[in-house]
Amino acid sequence: MSENVRHPQGEEQEVCAICEEPLYEIALPLTSAYPNVVCKKCERQAVNENGEEPKHGVAYEKREKAESDDPESISFTADPGDNPVFIDGNKCWRRYRHGGYITRLDQFDCDDIWEFQEKHEG
Repeated sequence: MSENVRHPQGEEQEVCAICEEPLYEIALPLTSAYPNVVCKKCERQAVNENGEEPKHGVAYEKREKAESDDPESISFTADPGDNPVFIDGNKCWRRYRHGGYITRLDQFDCDDIWEFQEKHEG
């Protein structure tokens, strides 16, 4: 794991990685599983690369198929969704799971989710 991660994985995080306000809406034990967790208030400001509200799950799948020239060729992994997302100019990556997600601040302007995980989670 990178030594420079502000809120490293494995440690409980008490404040949002963006606004530094307390993480009231997220259970502290959950925060130790992820680096640089973003609060729900900041999450609500997220947009995708097109400046639109991020989609996930069925809404994401429908949008991607509607925009494709060959919708039958598109396949999805479990719990798909927009990545990256942007909050007040900060690049973030979402972990989609069980119909929900957790948003994490990208300190290193990673090119994809795999690089984010390598640099932030080790």
